[in-house]
Amino acid sequence: MVRHATKKTKIGISYSVSLPFTLSCWGFTLFLLWGLVLNTVEGVSLLSMWHLVLLLLFSLTGALFRDSWVFDTEMREVRSFYGIGPVGKREVIPFSEVSHLSLEHFVRGATNKDAKPTKRRFKAMVVFTLCLKDESSRDIEIIPESTSGGRTEAAVQAIAAVSGLPLYIDRPRDLDLQVGLRDPD
Repeated sequence: MVRHATKKTKIGISYSVSLPFTLSCWGFTLFLLWGLVLNTVEGVSLLSMWHLVLLLLFSLTGALFRDSWVFDTEMREVRSFYGIGPVGKREVIPFSEVSHLSLEHFVRGATNKDAKPTKRRFKAMVVFTLCLKDESSRDIEIIPESTSGGRTEAAVQAIAAVSGLPLYIDRPRDLDLQVGLRDPD
């Protein structure tokens, strides 16, 4: 799973794909490339190693994957990029067009807002959204609440604090926590 991380910069704060994810993809890519080169030098056909070539392409795609959101407090704008290497979708949104940042919780697969997650079908999810004044929105991250582990909530609060944008959180993180009553022994 792709992890995101916040990073304070001189111009504001960014929320982008984490460095450990990118480095692990590069390490896997270099390892596979080394194995392919070593085997082709020894005379092994690439057709017999098609699965390694496919894995190499997947790991290279992961290494070049970019998903970044920069909240620039000097220029008063949000810049986003989503793509592979230099090819992708860029967007610039001025702070004046941003209504608020939103962090909402929901249960995947359920239509009822008060649904409780179950182990099999329904899963507690968190969605981090940039809401605009024209009633449109941009989803920055949608992640299972248990996978987030509170990191998405902390990132949203840090971004709101640095950028000065209003923040809406529908409820605290609690659906995935296993809380119960038990008499002490």
